[in-house]
Order: sequence, then C-alpha cells, then structure tokens
Amino acid sequence: MTVREHLTNFLDWHYTNKKQFKTHHIQNLSQRGLKKYGRILGSPETYTRQFRDLRQHNLYYVDKIHTYGKSEKSWYVRSKDD
Repeated sequence: MTVREHLTNFLDWHYTNKKQFKTHHIQNLSQRGLKKYGRILGSPETYTRQFRDLRQHNLYYVDKIHTYGKSEKSWYVRSKDD
C-alpha cells in the first residue's frame, strides 16, 4: 500500500458516502496507516502533498467548502460533471 493508494481509498469512500472532511483528516491518515497496515506509509505532510497533487492534476475533483470564521478547510469530493 502506498500513500497515494491509501489516500485514494479515503477519497473514494467519501465520494461514495457523500461525506465532507477536513484537512486534518487527510493528515491523520498517516497514523491510521500505522494501525491498519502496521507501519506508517508517509508523514502527514506527504499525505497533504499527495492530496494537492491529485487535485491539481484533476485526478479527483475536490471542492473547498466555505467555512466562515474557521481556519481549517473543509472539503468534499464531487464527480467531474457536478
């Protein structure tokens, strides 16, 4: 399992279940990898970089949700046609 595969599984689940998530959920995947796979697949920063790369290359369509007065961003995964 790679960081990108772990992250795409996370994004696929959120898309299927129409759930929003926050930036820290992406970063927490690092520790979740330790519990699930018995090792840390990458640092929280690695997950953040992979998330940015997936968005920038349109491999996943992720929109920022406007959260007024909050410093942490919320996100949701949408289909290409939304």
